Amino acid sequence: MNIIEFQKGQIIDVLNGGYYSNMPNATYHSMDGISKTGLDLIERSPAHYKYKVPMVQTRPMQMGSAIHAAILEPEVFSKEFMLMPEIKDRRQAEYRKAKEVYGEEKVFTGSDCKHIEDMQKAVYAHPEARRLLEQDGYSELSGIVADPVTGVICRHRFDRLAIVDGWAVDLKKTQDASADGFSKSVANYRYHVQAAFYLDQYEWITGERLKGMKFIAVEEKPCHGVGVYFLDDGSIHIGREAYRKNLNTYAECLDSGKWDCYSHDAQMISLPNWALAAYENELEDGGIF
Repeated sequence: MNIIEFQKGQIIDVLNGGYYSNMPNATYHSMDGISKTGLDLIERSPAHYKYKVPMVQTRPMQMGSAIHAAILEPEVFSKEFMLMPEIKDRRQAEYRKAKEVYGEEKVFTGSDCKHIEDMQKAVYAHPEARRLLEQDGYSELSGIVADPVTGVICRHRFDRLAIVDGWAVDLKKTQDASADGFSKSVANYRYHVQAAFYLDQYEWITGERLKGMKFIAVEEKPCHGVGVYFLDDGSIHIGREAYRKNLNTYAECLDSGKWDCYSHDAQMISLPNWALAAYENELEDGGIF
């Protein structure tokens, strides 16, 4: 497996594809190619992808980046981030000085520091999560490749590639890290699409297959419960069918220049299943009609 160490100002070979280490997150997001996030927008409608609003970093997002770094790249975190639990007021001179050195987005104060540290400790206290993270591998590994079917450029970024076991690893913050709870997150956020899309791109680039993708799910609130999960073959197949449909739509839009939104015709709709079920439960005979 050939991995290119990214250099500032480097031209990315999007036609031949490849993997790049040490690529800044901002550089990755500025690269050509559609990502899983883009496919999610295409799923809603091509117009939502075409007219997407550039993402603005909020404080919760900056916190998420810090947690990501603390868990996936502890050494990088210790060098590039500053935790100042003793600071209660950001007007203090110590905070202003730290902000000048590290940047406001990488300086955290007060209870935020404990939150980051507690989530890091919770993940590393889980034996399987710790094993995946501490074995030889690569964190924040960026890949770019042309889809062999449509020719469109695709990109992805592994949170972690555990090369000893041959698993991709993805870290997810969640409200419920139980098996049942996280399976709902998989469906709601299309993590099965992500898994299939990433695993297939790896094969397109390297000619080899990974065993799969393991998700490290960690709850945002104490006790910061942790679970490690991987998807069955059926779920990966469904994810593969979904991303293929989205990629085909994207390719068609690129060719036609048309980025449609919703149907141009009037459509009959009905209440969602949960609302119908709630209504049925209120009826003595158990039926609506």
